[in-house]
Amino acid sequence: MFQSVCGRSAILGAGARNSLAEAISGGRRKRGFTLVELLVVIAIIGLLIALLLPAVQSAREASRRAHCANNLRQLALACLSYNSAKKTLPPGSSGKVNKDGTFPTGWRDPNSSGVPWGHFGWPAHILPFMEEKSLWASIDFSVPAYASSVPENSSWGNPERGPAGNPKNKEAADNMPALFACPSVKRVKPQTQFKDYGMNSGTGACCPERTQAGMDGVGYMNSNIRLKQITDGTSKTFLLLEFAHRANRSWTDANRGSNQFFWVHHISQGYVTCAEHDGSPTPPNSTAYNNRGAHSDHVGGGVQAVMVDGHVGWISDLIDFRTYRSMFTRSGKEVLKPAM
Repeated sequence: MFQSVCGRSAILGAGARNSLAEAISGGRRKRGFTLVELLVVIAIIGLLIALLLPAVQSAREASRRAHCANNLRQLALACLSYNSAKKTLPPGSSGKVNKDGTFPTGWRDPNSSGVPWGHFGWPAHILPFMEEKSLWASIDFSVPAYASSVPENSSWGNPERGPAGNPKNKEAADNMPALFACPSVKRVKPQTQFKDYGMNSGTGACCPERTQAGMDGVGYMNSNIRLKQITDGTSKTFLLLEFAHRANRSWTDANRGSNQFFWVHHISQGYVTCAEHDGSPTPPNSTAYNNRGAHSDHVGGGVQAVMVDGHVGWISDLIDFRTYRSMFTRSGKEVLKPAM
């Protein structure tokens, strides 16, 4: 009998404890998510990500675009500092040329005496004015420039010529400062060897890298343009524009890398025009083959450009071509409608 009473007490004690535990836990047992509930939560998270991703991408592109605009501004300041020191804007490119317009041995394309081979583009000349004096001092301007690769879609060197030029300038040619690279541009060549900007060489006369005749922009072969010669106004004349190295260029297919750091030969590396010498217009981001037009990889259909006075603006692909063309001339006397 004693055992029976004790057993009942033990059973009653366990029941009381269970009742107390249920009371503490709210009177019911905890349970996990059902499969349906879990799938609903995953679907909601996926929807939120889908809604937020474009905003994140847009913010990133806005940051890259601002970075690119700052690059242009800093490069323009370097050009203006060069002007303060030399009393002229930097040349679009420089190198040896004969009086008859041909190029001396070593400085001419192996396939043509009338085409340069290894002239120095404007970036080489502004290096001391952008805290790159040591890099500038490593360049030997008495011998041709150097390029690790020279892509070209022609019978002269399809698909590529190079390495080319004088090896004395290889180290400098392979160490382009980051300021010359736009973060939005798809890289198809090493960033240290290519740039994404070009100088305004005018409205399209052939050809800024090999002649001074007919050039109405601010830079061309061995140019020395003074600010007072820009009578259209420094706030209304392009200095530099985006010129993505991966874009289709004169004699070079897209995604080949045609805008070397400071090497220049007949495809006009580092020069931007608004039309070709046959008169064909090349508005921003033109897809025409064999062109020297401005190009960017920014979202929104346009390119960024910096004027001679140093202010940066956005140029839409849909800009009126007459307005666009007028901003390439330094003394065209056009009446310019507000565009930037």
